[in-house]
This record gives sequence, C-alpha cells and structure tokens, in this order.
Amino acid sequence: MELRHLRHFIAVAETQHFGRAAARLGMAQPPLSQSIMRLEEQLGVKLLERTPRGVSLTSAGAALLADAKPLVAQAELAERRVRQAAEERASLSIAFVPMCALRILPLAIQGLRKQWPGVDVRLIERGSALTVASVKNGSIDLGVVVTSLANVSDLESVVIERLRVVAAVPANWPVASQRSVRIADLAQFPLIMFPQQLSQPLFAAFETARRDAGLSPRVTQQARHPYTMLNLVAHELGIGLMVDSARHLPVEGVAFVDIDDVPASDEMDVSLVWADRSHKPYHHAMVTIIQELAL
Repeated sequence: MELRHLRHFIAVAETQHFGRAAARLGMAQPPLSQSIMRLEEQLGVKLLERTPRGVSLTSAGAALLADAKPLVAQAELAERRVRQAAEERASLSIAFVPMCALRILPLAIQGLRKQWPGVDVRLIERGSALTVASVKNGSIDLGVVVTSLANVSDLESVVIERLRVVAAVPANWPVASQRSVRIADLAQFPLIMFPQQLSQPLFAAFETARRDAGLSPRVTQQARHPYTMLNLVAHELGIGLMVDSARHLPVEGVAFVDIDDVPASDEMDVSLVWADRSHKPYHHAMVTIIQELAL
C-alpha cells in the first residue's frame, strides 16, 4: 500500500463524499476514484459502498480506517522531523566590516528568509583582512570587506557599495540645515575623529584649511566606536567625520551633511567576496539578492 492511496482513502472516509474529499485534497475527482479502486484491488476487498448521498464504509473499510489514520499521521510526523532537522543544519555565515552594508545586509537577510525560511544567517563583525582569510579557509561563507584593505584576487568578488566621508553635526547647529559644505566651512568647528583618521588625507585637508583661515588645530575628542562619536556629536561637543552609511544609524540630535571637497582617496569600495567552490543553493541565492540590492 502506498501512503498517497491511504491519504486519499482517509479523506473519502471522513467526508463520506468523493467530491468533498477531492476538494479537501486539492485534486480532481476522477484520479481520486482511480486511487481508491487501486487500493481496493491491492487489498482484494471492497472498502466503500456508494449511497445516494455519497459513500459509506464497509466493515473492511472501517477496519482499514482505524489502522490507516495513525499510520499516515506517523509518516507525516517523520517527514516534518526530517525537514526540521535539515533546516536546523542550514546556516550561512557572513563576516562584515563595521559600518559597511548597513542597508544592504538587513534587507538581504529579509529577502533570503522569504526564499529559504529555515536558513540561519549569522553575522560576524570582522576586519577586512581577517574576513578574506576566513572566506579562503572556508570558516566563513561570505564576506563584506573594504576592497582596498584586503587582497581579494583569489576570491570571487563584486563591488556592492561605495562609501564617502560625511560630516555628522549636531542637529541644532545652523550647519545641519545645509545640504552640503566644504572642508573650509567645517574648519572652524571642533573635530571628533577616529584615531586612524589622523593619518589620512582627509585630516591633512582639514589642517590645510585651518592654516589658510588662521585657525589652530581643534581635534577635541577621539572616538573608537561609531556610536561613541554619534553620542558626542549629539551632545554638541563637535562634528564627527564618518562614512555615509552612518545615515542608517539614526541617532537623535545628529544630522549628516555631505562634504563637497573630500579628497578622492577617501572614497571606499565595499565588496562582497566568496570562494569559488561548491555551495548550497541558499548561498547562491544570498549572493544574487545582495547584488540586486546593490544595483
């Protein structure tokens, strides 16, 4: 006996009508009738009697129904357990550089969940060089890196984002109402910077603007974490220099203003990287989703 024949028989026996059973099973009535006939042929007994209002069970049919229902229920439970176990093992790990792909990654995870609801996506903050090494050795499935900070030549890669430096300014300051400013416009304000920015061309440009304006250096605070910088800006301790993905981290009391004359070297390409090896279908799906969001 096949499980599908038993499922068909149970539906007819419970509804006592071929038409209602076919509707419940989502199939046409003729194939359902043929399925019951095959079951009766296999068993060599008559299971159903047709009546003016539908069908009724024979004594053999009643005996089969009593045994078939728990048998089919057990088979369905086994199927669910197998699928659940497979989904629990399905996972996708993505390492990313902080402040990169802040818009793309959450949207991509939402998109993957619609296609593959059982896949567990793990996000891990990690520097670009370590992310590339992890993707190469297979401990990480996908990486989001600043392309210029890591050697991605041995990996598959696609640029998904280009970041630029913007000014994070107190929302109550007049400069917050401007669509864009120049470095010289910001030179008068106290600066809040990340330590690594002190060695970048952007800081040199600010120092040049200060000297030209006859102003002394005013780096009043250093912050190592984006939220620390945003909190200092919100309390009006100065302006911060951040990548424009910070716009996706709304903090009360902070506005973001474009800087027109940021040195070109401060533009950063952000790439999605993965190894050229066999992958699960949901891995390929995530790559496609991220590329589509990056367009």
